[in-house]
Amino acid sequence: MNDKITPQHLDRRACVYVRQSTVHQVRHHHQGRQRQYDLAAHARDLGFTRVEVIDDDQGKTGSGMVERPGFATLLSVVCSGQAGAVFALEASRLARNNRDWHHLIDLCALTDTLIVDGEGVYDPRQVNDRLLLGLKGTMSEFELSLFRQRAREAFEMKVASGHAMWEVPVGFTRDDLDRVEKIADRQVQAAIESVFVRVRELGSARQTALWFRDNRTPLPEVVRGTRGRKVAWRLPTESRIRQILKNPCYAGALAYGRTEAKVVVQDGRARKSSTRNRKPQEKWKVLLLDNHDGYITWQEFQENLSMLQSNAGSREPAGQAAVKKGSALLGGLLRCSHCGRKLFVGYGKNKTQPRYLCHGGRQSRGSASCQSLGGVGVDRAVAGVVLEAIRPAGIEAAIEAMKQLDGEHDERRLLLELSLEKARYEVDRVRRQYDEVDPANRLVASELESRWNTALKRATELEQVLDAGTHERPELSEQQQVRLLELGRDLPALWSHASASADLKKRILRTVLEEIMIGDDESRSHHRLVLHWKGGVHTELSVMRIAPGKKYRDTSKTALELIEELSKVCSDQTIAATLNRLGFKTGAGKTWRLHSVYSARSIHRLTNYRKQNAWVTVEQAAAQMDVSHTVIRRLIRERTLPATQVVEATPWIIARESLDLRAVQAAIAAVHADRQLQTSNSQQAEFPFK
Repeated sequence: MNDKITPQHLDRRACVYVRQSTVHQVRHHHQGRQRQYDLAAHARDLGFTRVEVIDDDQGKTGSGMVERPGFATLLSVVCSGQAGAVFALEASRLARNNRDWHHLIDLCALTDTLIVDGEGVYDPRQVNDRLLLGLKGTMSEFELSLFRQRAREAFEMKVASGHAMWEVPVGFTRDDLDRVEKIADRQVQAAIESVFVRVRELGSARQTALWFRDNRTPLPEVVRGTRGRKVAWRLPTESRIRQILKNPCYAGALAYGRTEAKVVVQDGRARKSSTRNRKPQEKWKVLLLDNHDGYITWQEFQENLSMLQSNAGSREPAGQAAVKKGSALLGGLLRCSHCGRKLFVGYGKNKTQPRYLCHGGRQSRGSASCQSLGGVGVDRAVAGVVLEAIRPAGIEAAIEAMKQLDGEHDERRLLLELSLEKARYEVDRVRRQYDEVDPANRLVASELESRWNTALKRATELEQVLDAGTHERPELSEQQQVRLLELGRDLPALWSHASASADLKKRILRTVLEEIMIGDDESRSHHRLVLHWKGGVHTELSVMRIAPGKKYRDTSKTALELIEELSKVCSDQTIAATLNRLGFKTGAGKTWRLHSVYSARSIHRLTNYRKQNAWVTVEQAAAQMDVSHTVIRRLIRERTLPATQVVEATPWIIARESLDLRAVQAAIAAVHADRQLQTSNSQQAEFPFK
């Protein structure tokens, strides 16, 4: 027996600490684990009667980056003075970092606990033993760091030579030399290619995911541990589409070191966070372009990343932001010319009238917002400029729309045909398995028969879907094609068409516009817009500011005055016809109707003078005075009869009381007298002898 082991030590427990660093070691390194368990017998040979084996940390590293409940139990036993000795195969089993190692040594020195390994017995209270234990802990930590450094350098050297040492994304496989190559399954290839086609068309990861889900078109996903050779088919989510777009492997590049572990301090210990920090491309450790065949080019990959960053949100310093819900067409495009920030979009209670607001002044200076403006007029003005600019491309867009309709149908049909081909292969494979099995072995035969029926059902369903798609091929009639080409020539009519959604208009604007700088001119009477087109061309645009309390859809003041004045002598139907003849429009830009006049009078609380019956028209005055309307017009022209006319080509308005004026009555009497005189002379000439 060693002279350092005293009866006091033997009266307490011997703690045998067993640990292996990884799950792989636990599964395969049985001899090393058994050597650690054999320390329990060694402790009994040294005279310890109570031996406790602590093996709760199997598969956990001793680097200090993970929680070790077994080591915590060991420390609690030592602190309570119940341990006489701590047994471990070597110092590296107890700890691979100096913090845990020296903490254990200090506790053992305070409680008079020995440390026993394969080399001997150590008393931490003795200077020489403490020095030797400290050197062992330092060497253990250095050894772990050296192992990691060598393994990491070898790993990175192999990656730098073009070998993928990790699971490749769906659509690729690894050969026996860990080289990346396209999967041989044409169905998987077509599905991955369709993702990038839809992204180029829709310009959004979310819209792409919705397209696949709306069309019930699944995408492949890799089954882990199959080196990319086995896939499962599921409907994609937005995050799944983003993973595909952000992976440079699809551009034929091999990238390594795109992220780094995030280390946080918890309870005084360094811990690796589950989240990882993404590094910019220039800080990637390895980037090999054209390493293998890809689905897109490197330029398309960069464009997709820019698109995702642009769609991240309107608060981003650059980019247009993704298309949002609502009627505001310029959301994400407008930038304040005063502070340089993006403008927000707000809606009133009715959720239909948008407003663009900039909070830059409030955030940076604590003052009022930089600007706030209604969105209807600005949207209308910018849309007009864009339509005028793209007018020559209208016919080409119509033709491209017809081609795109056929292209989408052909693409969906191709995916279905490949799925059907795969399903028929599964039917044939299961049938061959069924033919090879002994019919008497019903346990296997019944299972294969069930699989055969399932495969047949799947193939039949795909055949039915494919046949239904063939019969329902969306072909435009000759009349529809002519109408589409006519709309292509008249883009404003196409823009205002009922089927043209706000989302479609937003996508059109984002296709040709990079962003729009907006501010007020010096007089603050107009909004000054600078349109930045794709390609670097700039266009200035001026839009009139709307006075406070007024709306873009308000009826003009002149039209309201006409409605009120004409109500003295005209019906609502006549007023509507008069306004249309004069070229006036409603606040919504439409022609006047009977209900439009009634609504304008009700909303703006206009007086309806027609109910007072105090005014007459020229025709009504002529009938009342028993003269022709020519006489009444002559009296108005001679200023004998007072009358008003709001604007030219509107009816004359005559007050009934004006017909009783002495001058008017005298003129009418003279007309009547002259008519009687002329009638009398005419009768005498006709009957001279009567």
